[in-house]
Amino acid sequence: MSQYDLNEIIQKIKEKSPFDFKESHRGKPRALRVIVSKLYYSLDYENEPQATREKITKLLLYHGQFSKEEIDETFKSSSRETTDYSIEFLKQHPELARAEALKSKEFRDEEDGEAEKPIETKYIFPHYT
Repeated sequence: MSQYDLNEIIQKIKEKSPFDFKESHRGKPRALRVIVSKLYYSLDYENEPQATREKITKLLLYHGQFSKEEIDETFKSSSRETTDYSIEFLKQHPELARAEALKSKEFRDEEDGEAEKPIETKYIFPHYT
């Protein structure tokens, strides 16, 4: 499955032609993981991890070979919680953006009473060549 390059993946999605994979119990999930990984790293995943996930889900549902549950499971297995916020997350939480800006400036010494921070979910996939 990892023989597909990004252009081939995009072409197969456009044409709705099936991806080839071994019919073993791991064949389809592995193929989906490679496809999602290549698409994910080709988009603006660092700044917009959730929007990137939504774009990939829409593309793969349009293609039709994988179910929403299979796609969601692929993302879930690669999700990581972090307080290293993306631009997308900060736009959704402007109060955090202000707090992060203040913290990065002259107020570094005043972090003692820091409140519990919200957690963002990002995704980390293996890089396939």
